[in-house]
Amino acid sequence: MRALIIGGDHIEPTRRALHAQGYEDIVHWSGRKTGDLTRPLPAHVQHMVIVLGYVNHNLARRMRQLAREHRIHVDYVGRKGSH
Repeated sequence: MRALIIGGDHIEPTRRALHAQGYEDIVHWSGRKTGDLTRPLPAHVQHMVIVLGYVNHNLARRMRQLAREHRIHVDYVGRKGSH
């Protein structure tokens, strides 16, 4: 199973939590690059985590829309990383 983390600098707690849920392939986008807004969604993503405070509104809106279209579950995590 594949998960996508968008945003955040220190994602190890999030990565460990996803790994404990059975996600073996975890992809991370920093959310700070301008190209992240037009970047294609990786294939076979089943879960998406958006770290709020590290992504802009347009990227969060686009990822939420893509998740809706592809029926991907989305979790939102605050800056403090409470999982």
